[in-house]
Amino acid sequence: MTFHAYFQYVCLFIVWLCAISPTRMYAQKYRQQSDTHRTLLVVDKETGRPIEGAYILLENQPLASSTGGRIIIPWKTNSKDTVLVQSLGYKSQYIYLSEAFKKVNIQTVYLYPEIKILEEVIITGECSGVTRNTVSNNLTSFAINRALGTSLTSLLEQVSGVSSISTGTTVAKPVIQGMYGNRILIINNGSRQTGQQWGVDHAPEVDMNGNASIRVIKGSDAVRYGSEALGGIIVMEQAPLPFRKKALKGKTSILYGSNGHRYVLTGQLEGTFPFLRDLAWRVQGTYSNSGDRSTANYLLNNTGAREHHTSALLGYDRGRLRIEGFYSHFYNRTGVMFSAQMGSEDLLAERIRLGRPLYTDPFTRSIAYPYQKVTHQTAIGKMKFSMRNAGNLYWQSSWQKDDRQENRIRRLGSDIPAVSLHLNSLQNSLCWKLNYNSWQTEVGGQIMFIDNHSQAGTGIVPVIPNYTETQMGIYGIGKYNYSKGGIEAGIRFDGQETRASGYDWTGSLYGGTRKFNNVSYSLGGHHHFSDQWKLTTNFGLAWRAPHVYELYSNGNELGSGMFVKGDSTMHSERSYKWISSISYSNKVFSARMDGYLQWISGYIYDEPKKETITVISGVYPVFQYKQTPAFFRGMDFDFHFMPINSWDYHLIASFIRANEQTTGNYLPYIPSSRFSHDLSWLHETKSHSKLRLSIRHRFVAKQTRFDSNTDLIPYTPPAYHLLGFAASFECPVKYGYKLQFMIAADNILNKEYKEYTNRSRYYAHDMGSDVRCVVNWSF
Repeated sequence: MTFHAYFQYVCLFIVWLCAISPTRMYAQKYRQQSDTHRTLLVVDKETGRPIEGAYILLENQPLASSTGGRIIIPWKTNSKDTVLVQSLGYKSQYIYLSEAFKKVNIQTVYLYPEIKILEEVIITGECSGVTRNTVSNNLTSFAINRALGTSLTSLLEQVSGVSSISTGTTVAKPVIQGMYGNRILIINNGSRQTGQQWGVDHAPEVDMNGNASIRVIKGSDAVRYGSEALGGIIVMEQAPLPFRKKALKGKTSILYGSNGHRYVLTGQLEGTFPFLRDLAWRVQGTYSNSGDRSTANYLLNNTGAREHHTSALLGYDRGRLRIEGFYSHFYNRTGVMFSAQMGSEDLLAERIRLGRPLYTDPFTRSIAYPYQKVTHQTAIGKMKFSMRNAGNLYWQSSWQKDDRQENRIRRLGSDIPAVSLHLNSLQNSLCWKLNYNSWQTEVGGQIMFIDNHSQAGTGIVPVIPNYTETQMGIYGIGKYNYSKGGIEAGIRFDGQETRASGYDWTGSLYGGTRKFNNVSYSLGGHHHFSDQWKLTTNFGLAWRAPHVYELYSNGNELGSGMFVKGDSTMHSERSYKWISSISYSNKVFSARMDGYLQWISGYIYDEPKKETITVISGVYPVFQYKQTPAFFRGMDFDFHFMPINSWDYHLIASFIRANEQTTGNYLPYIPSSRFSHDLSWLHETKSHSKLRLSIRHRFVAKQTRFDSNTDLIPYTPPAYHLLGFAASFECPVKYGYKLQFMIAADNILNKEYKEYTNRSRYYAHDMGSDVRCVVNWSF
């Protein structure tokens, strides 16, 4: 038996032991206590969640509830005590013990939250869907609101270890510790985001403005979320619905951005129904419009964009049952930069030599050919059912439809798209969680069906064949929490079948059926050495099957201006990642360092073949997908210094190295070393008005760890510095409403630069200065 197989069996045994131990201990202990003890289960009346730290006084002895909300009471057959159940933030309730336990040994006590109007309080806590045994960072609604008018990727770059890979100035994908593309999972409102996301010129089809928090998980938490979580997970969560609240709440924001003369309008409204306060709702919408973006010295023609997003959420919550329904519609139309479209081999060589467009036209807001158009619809149903002492049951089903069209200049002005792809996916998941004292058990499974087909009659051979995909997985996780930390172990079994079929430009049938089966596991824990020091560590095995695009693609990417070819013989990527984080915090400063090692078997990337191909639309450089064993390692730093209450200095830095294991050659498109820092000053008046000023600086080093054989040109862009600032003023108005004004600027010195991970750097520079003016109104 190999070491790898032996290690998997050991991990499986540990998880099995963790999963069954709480249940056996609970059953045995309950039988022993049924005659001599009784149990009060203290639950939040509004959320149905157990309350930890509730207490009673029994014969002058305090008894407190555990993490599962249980208070164990020594029982006397003639007990007639009346006790007061109390918990901070809840209305107290008297319980007459002899009546409560007359027929049962376990009695549920519902406490109502005690609502009081207080001054603003900043609460730091853990996201409910993320375990504390993984290394993660959370972006709050404050950070999301400040990023209005920018992309999701720009927002995520506020987290150390996160950068971007982009195509031009409008399309970008997040990179987490060197991993990008299908190695990053996006979980939007509990559902795994699916769409035409296989090329770097395809950005995530999501609107960040409707979310209350966004968490970035840096470890490969593949046990809970499934395959393709090699690099990390982005969890986008909406705020809980306002069940049993009478007042309407909402907010609206409007923005104007100087670069592209763009404007954005977003709004949200939520409340309950007067006839049934257990029934709550929320609606949200965003609209944006922009014209040609510009670099420091010239315009990037045909880079305008139109985007609108609407969503609605309806939920019912009563006691042990909660049901929610969600629907969203996302539309995006983006122009493709003219300089990425080639006319001849000489023109291609000249554009690469100059590194910028040969000529530019005046600014325009209109979007001409070529352009991309995406429509993404999502419908989600959720249910949570509390089975009291038997745990909680969670069910979720989601349907997504993603339609993508790529329109190019065609003869006689035809509007028939050159590429028209239509993807439908259906996901179902079921999860059971049980908390018993310090033990937590989670068991679940998911199944997903994907159907992707090209529209017939476009007159152009599709870049990928039609395909269907079936994925199934089951998992189990066991956790144990102790006074200063916790540990957990998990294991998962996945199977995937991909069926692809299409005709290439010669009329030959290609494709086939591929089956992939893999095991994922993780071991993790966290420990508080003191009130200031904390260590979190996690080791996991994750995997992903090669995408149909990587297996069978044979065509040019519209946005990047590259012709890409797949390799149908490739196998799954398998990744071992060990990440550890140590942090220290006190009232003056906090510091955190994340270090990681990642070994990947069969790492997939595309590299140039040093040749061009001529098709109807022009001449394009050819890129070929290939596999190699790879080794990633790096460190992220996050530092806060707050010498006095009004000042805050924040620094983040990231360093990463990535090589082929066999040859030692450097891998392409790995972000170079970088750091950014900002200094903020906050002044608050007696009337609770707030003035906030900040200045920031970013430095990105030249990528010197570079192999010229993996790129079109034998050099990388030089290092660059960018400066920015922000100023905001927030003032309360009548009835608890708030009005906020903000002005922010990026690249205020109008620096001309190129980012190494921008696939359009061969033909153009990155975006120049941009000033954003925002007005927020919340009520």
